[in-house]
Amino acid sequence: MNTAPRERAPHPDARRRRVLVVPELARLRDRLLHTMRFAIAGRNEEMSELDGTGIRLVAEGLEVHVPSVEGRPARDVVVSYGENADTCAVRCWIAWREAKLAAGATPDGPAYLPVDQWGNLGAERLSPDGCGRAMSRSAKYAGMTGRRITGHSGRRGLVTTGRRKGKRPEKLRAQGGWSKNSPVFWEYVDEGEKWEDNATEGIGL
Repeated sequence: MNTAPRERAPHPDARRRRVLVVPELARLRDRLLHTMRFAIAGRNEEMSELDGTGIRLVAEGLEVHVPSVEGRPARDVVVSYGENADTCAVRCWIAWREAKLAAGATPDGPAYLPVDQWGNLGAERLSPDGCGRAMSRSAKYAGMTGRRITGHSGRRGLVTTGRRKGKRPEKLRAQGGWSKNSPVFWEYVDEGEKWEDNATEGIGL
């Protein structure tokens, strides 16, 4: 999704047939939304409530304060530099932060702001629904039609991908703020481990 072209063809059922050109501010914001959501296993409500002062750049990457939403406890997590510039939440944060400050945003305001179709930056916090729609919209324009991509996909993706790469469940659970007995979390762990030492591997079939 982060490497999809800025020019997006209209949906086949759309009445307007013009090609949509995504404003650069919106592109940078959405790139950060996708990568940060994955990195912190963020819910839509948490992504909306993130503030610029809660994202601190350090030598190793980012220290992120995820605020309390809907009665869930706040958490402090870290995000390392990624291997690829297009999917590195640290680099995407730096690019978006510089761009929004240049457009007149305040450094201590909301992390994510609305951007209209002409590229004008809004002043109010991007809503939870807006955070979710940004991900679904980018997935559609990137041609990811085989599976529905929603705001929750990043939370599942961190756990399943993390387990395939050998990350410890307790580290993944703390990153996303799941409770110790969360059945959803352990379902994601099982999904990530299903090919690890599976029942039919190496038994002579």
